[in-house]
Amino acid sequence: MEIGRILRLVAAPIVLALIALGSWRSADNSDFEAVSGTRFEYEAAVDSPMLSARRIPQTLQAPVSDDILATTLSTTIDRYPDESCLTVMSGDRLLTPSSTIPGGLIPASNQKLVTTFAALQTLGPDFRFTTTVQTAATVEDGVLDGDLYIVGGGDPFLGTDDWQSQYDDVEARSRTRLEDLADSAAAALAAEGVTEIGGAVIGDESFLDSERYGPWRNGLITQNQSGPLSALTVNEGFVDWPETYLGTPRPRSQTDDPPRYAAEQFTDLLRARGLIVNGAAAAGVTQAGARLVAEVSSPDLVATVTHINTHSSNLGAELLLKRLGRDTTGEGSTAGGAEAVRRVLGDLGVPMTDVVINDGSGLAESNRLTCDALVAVLTFAGRESALADSLAVAGERGTLRERFKATPIAGQVHAKTGSLSGVRALSGFADSTVDDDALTFSYIINDPGLAGDVEIQAQEPLLLSLIRYPEGPSVEELSPRPARQR
Repeated sequence: MEIGRILRLVAAPIVLALIALGSWRSADNSDFEAVSGTRFEYEAAVDSPMLSARRIPQTLQAPVSDDILATTLSTTIDRYPDESCLTVMSGDRLLTPSSTIPGGLIPASNQKLVTTFAALQTLGPDFRFTTTVQTAATVEDGVLDGDLYIVGGGDPFLGTDDWQSQYDDVEARSRTRLEDLADSAAAALAAEGVTEIGGAVIGDESFLDSERYGPWRNGLITQNQSGPLSALTVNEGFVDWPETYLGTPRPRSQTDDPPRYAAEQFTDLLRARGLIVNGAAAAGVTQAGARLVAEVSSPDLVATVTHINTHSSNLGAELLLKRLGRDTTGEGSTAGGAEAVRRVLGDLGVPMTDVVINDGSGLAESNRLTCDALVAVLTFAGRESALADSLAVAGERGTLRERFKATPIAGQVHAKTGSLSGVRALSGFADSTVDDDALTFSYIINDPGLAGDVEIQAQEPLLLSLIRYPEGPSVEELSPRPARQR
């Protein structure tokens, strides 16, 4: 019995061994080419071992990156006062908790983002403002027997060379030369044999309403935060200014009659081109039956929007809002434009809870926006959009030109700034220094005791964390440690 038990125990291993031996001999006799015994030396080698930390997949890196960013964002949120919000998105992934504040927040110039976004969506990127010269008068013996009208279409950046010459930072400043319109008008009149205008040049602003300012505090008006609003605006409504722009609009003087001032400037240009103009420039409405003499068009809307957002032009945003109202609601007013913006945002699914639109520039402290709404607008537009390209650039352009120079943030953040007393805001895109992606972000702070300069300095660690996303553990942190010396 004992011998039988032993045989049963060893039988199975013996059978398996015999099968393996037979298989090996069969393979050895197969028709395979002989293998060379010469060693082959490869010229290239794998830089990192297959199991090196350098080969950590992006999917494994992402949770670590989120944790690193979350720590910074949490610290930032904790530092903010109660009346503040911060929203950061990666594509359609929210990296911060939804941060809408009941009642919304005063957005300051971040309001320009929704104004320009709505205009691009509605008017289209190729839209242009047009200013015309018209007359109903006949020509007799070289004299235009009547008035010449200059008719505004709401172009915010119609101006003279003298006005433009004050700026050294001309990048992203859109302009329509009043001189070009004068050249065209003088040439057209000359072709009709006109050497003299018997009447006057009349400025017509009737295309939009004549409300000069939005619902703003008087102090903002006296600080020249915007010139007076008019469909016929020349030199942004200012009659004198320093020879060199000092970084603030305060040392300027506003006209009290924009269409008359535009007519005066145009009269001077016509006289400089050899035409006699007998009458004194005035404001009025174009005579019925007038014919077109000449016209000038602005650069496209992309250029206008870029000027507004890069240099935070309040007048530009307000006139664009009125034009948007005229083209969509038939009412060329601030209220008509605000209605148009609300309609565009709502139709596109932007969260409108607690959003209040009362002007185009953000000077109105009755405006309310949320970080979630701003990020939704930016996300809908996208990083490669005209809206994104219209923003100031850290360390390089516009209102961010002097910020973050000689830091990794320079050139990596495209954003709209916002500043009023007790308000700081910044919304835009942070381009990653790690990959080709960008984060979309928005933050707004409302605090009567806010120290503006301190808050601007505090933006740096936040923006650094955004441009370094997705930041994972370094190779040095993950790779095996060097062997210890014994």
